[in-house]
Amino acid sequence: MANYEGKTTTAPGTYDTIRELAKHMLKANGEPNQTAIAREAGCSRDTVTRVLSGMYDKDERVEYPTFVTEGDEEEPISEILARKRKGFERKAKAYGDRQWFEIKVNETKPYGLIAFGDPHLDDDGANTPLLERHLEIAKRDGIYGLNIGDTTNNWVGRLERLYANQESSKNTGKRLAEWFMFDSGVKWLCWILGNHDQWHDGVDFYTRLARNRIPVIDWRAQFKTVHPSGTECRHDASHGRKGSSIWNNLHATLRAAKLGELADCYWTGHTHSYGLEHLEIAERRHDCWLIQLRGYKFFDHYAHVNNFAEHQLGSAVFAIIDPSPDARTKVQCFEDIEAGADYLAWLRR
Repeated sequence: MANYEGKTTTAPGTYDTIRELAKHMLKANGEPNQTAIAREAGCSRDTVTRVLSGMYDKDERVEYPTFVTEGDEEEPISEILARKRKGFERKAKAYGDRQWFEIKVNETKPYGLIAFGDPHLDDDGANTPLLERHLEIAKRDGIYGLNIGDTTNNWVGRLERLYANQESSKNTGKRLAEWFMFDSGVKWLCWILGNHDQWHDGVDFYTRLARNRIPVIDWRAQFKTVHPSGTECRHDASHGRKGSSIWNNLHATLRAAKLGELADCYWTGHTHSYGLEHLEIAERRHDCWLIQLRGYKFFDHYAHVNNFAEHQLGSAVFAIIDPSPDARTKVQCFEDIEAGADYLAWLRR
């Protein structure tokens, strides 16, 4: 704000306070502390800097209200720090709560877990007949579900042009996602969000859709299914993982098992390829299952133009988990969902 001489002015009370505090500090310490002056004067540090540098000049004939010169948008630093501290503490708690969280599965007999690979429900190449067969099995008693992510295409940016080449609209994709979560008959243990799920407002859409009924976790979930017998099964489920190899579809999943935290099952999706292995890690005195899920998207144009051969197996994998304390085998996995379900039915008899 300019006075009659064209110089910038500030409220006389603030101006005088800053000058007096600066003189006092100059005598006491040899150099004014601008941050301390701002705190004492109840103004911003920028105001102190301008006053002491002569950018502000006192105009005895005009007295301005404080809000004109200081601005009511100035939040005290102490309040900013308190707000940021509270936000960090809230974020840290949320992060901690997601580390190996427990899902109670009240089963005393062996039970099944169908891990569904990338569904891409709205894609024209989605293998709906195969998915429907798997969903019928998922409705049976003692069988639960895990979604590894990329429920719909949810195209974004330049990829949105692809909606012109697929039958289902964006709205239809959201309807299919809601049906898959609540009306497909699957008793879900956990949903992972893949890259397609994250686009647009996808994270907010799925977390609100779940309504606190199903854990919806962004990209990777580490959780334990715990049983009345006191046993547990550890699952490390990630939509995708770091690392790849043309010689081994399980390379990234193997890397997680060898170098990461111990789990009984390592579930991975994203690459639309299949791999399944029961691995013993002798140096860690541990055995586990490595599972690369192929998903349900077939006739993929992107794979075609990039010369990626389409896998035919592993759209989903069926795991049988035995909660008994004296179980001979804690986990047994099957690529053939029907065969795994039949074996589970025999075990539960």
